[in-house]
Amino acid sequence: MSRPAAVLEEKYEFEFDVGQWTFGSISVYKHRASDKLRTCKTVPKALVRDSGSQIASLKHLRQLSHDHICSVTDALEDRQNYYIMSEYLQGGELSDWAERLDDNYVIQEQTCAAYIRQALIAMVHANSFQVHHGALLPSSLSLSSKMPDAFVKIGDYGLASILDPDNRVLQRNRSPYTAPEILSGEVAFADSCSDIYSIGAITHALLVGRAPNASQDSDGIFSRLSGGSADLETAWNERSALSRNFVKRLLAPWDERITPAQALQHPWLKNVQPISSNIPNKDASKDLRHKVLCYSLAIMLVPVTLPYRDFEQLQQNFVTIDKDEDSLIPRQHARQILRQRCQFKEAVDAALSIADTNKSDVFDLCATACADLIAREFFGNGPTGQELSGPFGSTDLAPRMLKKFFEVFGGRQQAITLTGLKARLRTATLREVEAHAGVNYEEMLADFPDGAIDAQMLTSLLSANGGRGTPLGNDEMPTRGGNDNMFSGGFLGLFQQCMAGSKVREDSPF
Repeated sequence: MSRPAAVLEEKYEFEFDVGQWTFGSISVYKHRASDKLRTCKTVPKALVRDSGSQIASLKHLRQLSHDHICSVTDALEDRQNYYIMSEYLQGGELSDWAERLDDNYVIQEQTCAAYIRQALIAMVHANSFQVHHGALLPSSLSLSSKMPDAFVKIGDYGLASILDPDNRVLQRNRSPYTAPEILSGEVAFADSCSDIYSIGAITHALLVGRAPNASQDSDGIFSRLSGGSADLETAWNERSALSRNFVKRLLAPWDERITPAQALQHPWLKNVQPISSNIPNKDASKDLRHKVLCYSLAIMLVPVTLPYRDFEQLQQNFVTIDKDEDSLIPRQHARQILRQRCQFKEAVDAALSIADTNKSDVFDLCATACADLIAREFFGNGPTGQELSGPFGSTDLAPRMLKKFFEVFGGRQQAITLTGLKARLRTATLREVEAHAGVNYEEMLADFPDGAIDAQMLTSLLSANGGRGTPLGNDEMPTRGGNDNMFSGGFLGLFQQCMAGSKVREDSPF
């Protein structure tokens, strides 16, 4: 090991070397001031076409702070090299974890889905800043720790576009995880479409032991995980139709691939909650039930409490900000819309957390409208200048929303009827919600009885409904193969499992 660069010695103390990466070498240093370990990636300047803005661009990546992104913490340079400092993760790379598994171990689909879901959440967040990865490999995904509740963090986000903007290095170091249009030069720059291919290829390898279009010999990182099977079709037959459909959607031709936000809505991922929430513990299941109740109550309150022009403006703002036209926006953009309508940041953030029932950080128009109503009518509707105070959780909100519901639909009565509910709902706003927000009120109310409905019965009806007639219940299922029944994937599956108290996610196999 040569002497550490002088530019590093003032702030960092060398710990050990790790190895090589696409653009140079990797070492670990200790930050002298904080005593925290940092990963240092050294990039020879001879490898990079100098534009004079690399250091500023690298430091700008610090804005990508997120639970599932291994953030750049510092960037330095001397005459020979760039030095990119980032978080040091104790869990190591996902590919290293795979190598440590016992021979013939098969990764549980729930574990794989949880890790890929976290990677996609990171991708949606980065894309909201117009930052793309461009060079995703299995080694780009690392685990936060070696504990059973470890979660995935993506490293090197945004580096490729700064260090290799014309893809010369990427094309020279060809990988089966890189989108074919990037390798062929058909597309000049990496974007979310090429990144989604890479995520699909990584998922493919986790599930069946190798990347797509790669032989077992040429791509052996996950080869032991396939149980020794050299037959790809045999390996896929041991996986669910949902998982195969998910991979197929991500590996489609570049103009047919789904977006990262759409991938998060796929039923293979929607029945997976974050590892750290320890689903299905009692508190998490209770929180989910109350979130769904608040979401459903909000949908029924919107047509009556939100004027037609007001909803129309919300819908127009949503369409304007949905640049990729996939009818989904990241949390950051949903917050931007709602902050124009509610001045209280705490109210908006709490409302978004409740409307985001499956914790994907992605919002459709329906969830955005629900969050808007919750923020303005329940969290931010106090006297002018009054300081907001919690609690802002779903468990505390649900009784308040039930009270408001019966005030709106029952007047002074403690019960409502289906006929009266439908008559009150019949507004111009309802027509707009059904036309643009994916809600079918007739389907949503299909199981409501003709007699009197009190708060307890209403809660039971909406819980049993499980989001039917709303985007929560509109899970797309694959049309070919497998024995998956209607509750095997998607939000309805998760909700049914939590209602029953059954186990939803396998522990990661550490």
